[in-house]
Amino acid sequence: MVTTDLLGRARSAVEPVLRQRVDTLPDRMRLIAGHHFGWWDSAGNAHRGGTGKAVRPALVLAAAEALQASPDTAVTVAAAIELVHNFTLVHDDVHDQDVRRHGQPALWTVYGTVDALLAGNALLALGLETLATHGEVPSAAVARLARCVTELCEGQSMDIAFEQRPGITLDECLLMSARKTGVLLGCACAVTALTAGADAAVVDALDDYGVEIGVAFQFANDLLGIWGDESATGKPTGSDLARLKKTLPIVRALGSEPELAELYANGVELDDEQARYAASLVIRSGARDWAESEIRRRIDVAITHVDRAVGGSEKLTALAELAVRYYRDNLA
Repeated sequence: MVTTDLLGRARSAVEPVLRQRVDTLPDRMRLIAGHHFGWWDSAGNAHRGGTGKAVRPALVLAAAEALQASPDTAVTVAAAIELVHNFTLVHDDVHDQDVRRHGQPALWTVYGTVDALLAGNALLALGLETLATHGEVPSAAVARLARCVTELCEGQSMDIAFEQRPGITLDECLLMSARKTGVLLGCACAVTALTAGADAAVVDALDDYGVEIGVAFQFANDLLGIWGDESATGKPTGSDLARLKKTLPIVRALGSEPELAELYANGVELDDEQARYAASLVIRSGARDWAESEIRRRIDVAITHVDRAVGGSEKLTALAELAVRYYRDNLA
């Protein structure tokens, strides 16, 4: 399958650079970062743990190919983006108190919250340094990635604030999803275009493409947070409802299902039976069907941006379509 091949080749191309960069960290930070990537255990013994999908590196390499950019520079860009992405994962696990990541204990559960956050900060610094010290990367690309980090922080801040704030609107939730998930995928493509010397229209079109598929993936994640297979997602089925999370389909349902709104207003985590009933209310509201259709619509819009930027790309199209497969493959 095209996407499986793309993701596998991207992971193989980027991992040596990631290892090289992580090896430059101080010993403690190196140990924690390498454990996060699944390269060794908490004692530093060689170990092959779970890894991510490598969507962002694959996007960079596919965009670089479409733009006929330098493959070597593209690998550097992909590594920088992946380092920044993993900074967000480490911090997300702390903020959400998630205990597992890629099938292994989350860093904060092994090393403590402080060291986990510091290791995440080190990965962020390393990502920016990786991009800034490559001779063929223009300063505008480094500035674009730095600005993206600010947007990511805004998205995470909104997500945390929404947990305590009543009356979240769907537009606010969509903006949060674009900031938290979409902007880094858009940035991956935009930075690649900047390093290829593309004009502003191409940079913007590829940025728009990445944001759209990022939001499509967020819709998929949010649906899996309710109906996902625990063995695939690492979270119990219905966990987002049990924890009273305000994700896209849930916010849509809250606007039309008073019973669901009442469960949330009580502010008490739901037991299994209540979570199953809440999930039925989300379905009854039409929010599940709406979210599934939004995945398809966002992908279709993303593909129009690819056509606008480079006249079409089989690989970028295949990566956009991955959001649908990811959702369908991980349902309970």
